[in-house]
Amino acid sequence: MEVHHHPIPHKAGEKKKFKEYFFEFLMLFFAVTLGFFAENIREHHSEKENARRFLETYRDELEQQRNIFATYKKTFQTKVINCDTIKSIFFRGEENKKLDVLQRLMIRSISLVDIPVNTSSYDQIVNSGALRYINNIALRDSMSAYKGMIETNRDYNLRMNQTLVNVTFDLSKLIDLHDVVSNDTSLSYDVTNHVPSIAPFAILSKEQRGSLVFFFESYIVQAQSDLRRIRRMDETNHTLIKMVNDQLNK
Repeated sequence: MEVHHHPIPHKAGEKKKFKEYFFEFLMLFFAVTLGFFAENIREHHSEKENARRFLETYRDELEQQRNIFATYKKTFQTKVINCDTIKSIFFRGEENKKLDVLQRLMIRSISLVDIPVNTSSYDQIVNSGALRYINNIALRDSMSAYKGMIETNRDYNLRMNQTLVNVTFDLSKLIDLHDVVSNDTSLSYDVTNHVPSIAPFAILSKEQRGSLVFFFESYIVQAQSDLRRIRRMDETNHTLIKMVNDQLNK
């Protein structure tokens, strides 16, 4: 016949033995420790999932940037051609003979261009601390370097555009810019459609002609520099997309 042994209750006033206290302490310690590790594992898994979602968003941002680079490569290529045409007209003293060409190309040439590259996804990864969950050091370094390239290009254009704006005020004494913006309020301002009316040029001195040539040459320099930077960013962009896809497929 099976006999069941029941724990004997402590009598009133009887103290627990040291082993019993120690056993209860171990049970409590293990319970707290396991709970701590379980919570850490859960948070770590959650953070890794968030990092993965951030990377997916970052990849989408890279894809959007590729389209922007393709568009602005054409923009700057066209700007180089237009500015070179105007520069050559002034250099050869044909400004009044080819006034119609100047009218057609002027706005496209002197319009300031900035590349609107959005980096909010990368900024979110950095600010959220999710970058530490990307264990691929080469990928992290490439992401940081790519952001630096974008910021360098943005700073370059800010400085160049401000310089060209300052010079434009002086050259407005030589070029009739009274009709740069259309006065037709029924239409939105569109640099691709509006052809301004430009009054014939007075006789230009050698110094004035040189200033005009240098002014449009500066636009060419800026556009060529932007083209070079865009090509570098585009190459890095392609490499980053491949690296991000490899990271996501692990």
